[in-house]
Parts: sequence; C-alpha cells; structure tokens
Amino acid sequence: MAEKISPKKSKKAHIHITGMTCTTCAATIEKGLVETPGVEQANVSFASEKAIVEYDPSKVDLTKIKDTISQIGYGVATKKSIFPVGRMTCASCVARVEEALSSVPGVISANVNLASEKATVEYTEGTDIADLRQAVKDAGYELGSETERLEDVTIAAQRELRGVRNRFIFAAILASLIMALMWAPSFAGKSYLLWALATPVQFWAGWRFYRGAWGALRHKTADMNTPFSRQM
Repeated sequence: MAEKISPKKSKKAHIHITGMTCTTCAATIEKGLVETPGVEQANVSFASEKAIVEYDPSKVDLTKIKDTISQIGYGVATKKSIFPVGRMTCASCVARVEEALSSVPGVISANVNLASEKATVEYTEGTDIADLRQAVKDAGYELGSETERLEDVTIAAQRELRGVRNRFIFAAILASLIMALMWAPSFAGKSYLLWALATPVQFWAGWRFYRGAWGALRHKTADMNTPFSRQM
C-alpha cells in the first residue's frame, strides 16, 4: 500500500511594518523575506505598510521572520498583551499553554508565569483574541480577558515618529552650530570642535540610514537609504 502523504500546512501572517519610505523599501523587504528558508511567499505593500507572508511553520516561525525584517533595517509593529490563565497547577501546564498560544497564527511569542497565573503574548495585527482563547481551551485551560496591553501598532508608530523627530531636531541644532562655526574666525581646537559636533549627527541621527542601507546591501539591492547614507 502506498504511503499517504499528508498535505503541507502553511500559515499566513499579516505584518505591520514600520520605517518604509518608498516602494523600493517594500521591494527590499519582500526580497529578504522570500530568501528566508521556510517562507513560501511574501507580498509587501508600501501604501498599507503591511506584509502578507505565507510560510511553513515547521521550517520558520514569526520570531525569525520578525528578526529578518529587523536585520534588513525596518521594524515590525506588534501588540503585546497580558491575559490571566486559569486551571494551571504545574510547570507542565505552563509548557502546554505556551505551546497552545504559540500555535495560533500571528503569535510571535508567548510567555506564561505559573506564580502570577498570567500569559504575556506578543502577536501581529489582525490576530483574533478568540483564537487564542480557543487554543488554550482546547489544551484544557482557560484564558481570561485581556488585563493589560503593553504595546500596540499605534503606540509603536507614535514612538518611531517621536524618535525620528527628536533625532531631526538634535541634528538640526548641531548642524546650525557647525554652520556658524564654519564662518567664525579660526581658533585653537576649532577642527576638533567641528568633529565633535559632526560625529553624533553622522552616526547617531543618521544611523537609521546606515542600518537601512546595510540591510539592503546584504540582500544585493538598494533603497532610499542608500543615497542618503552615501551623501552623509
């Protein structure tokens, strides 16, 4: 009798990506994801700032996919929430609840604490809380209502925007001082002072461009970070 081959079970994740500035960024991320072992298909949209990734969970998980996007130079906006968990009595219960939560499509990580009887779950936008609750119920436990949300897409986007704004203001102030010193009469230590002022502008305020350009270079492509990093 011929051996019956079970069909391959793929998962699909909808991921909110931060840090993209152009369609080339989307193409760079898409190329990097497709090259990741276990990823079967990836479509990244600059307009919606989202990636739809189809992958084989036996070869790659969402943590690896998230790390891949980060290595390319972009961010992943996720939600992180705390839920009470009922009926746990031992460490084995913790392992089973974590396994049940991790099996839900969209869950990046799940950490369960037996002492506090709570689960901290990080998941992508669009993950249905009802699916989390059902998975835990099927494992023989109870997942209560969300007690605290530690992170969500809006907060992540606002945090990134604040970071970009603060770096811009910082760089603008130092750049103004540098321009003023360029026109000032020469004095002892002027070149060292200019170097001290320019270094944080170059490598702190401009770090996101270098990181993005390096991520694109690693995948043998280029995006808007590439010309910015070359001109800095």
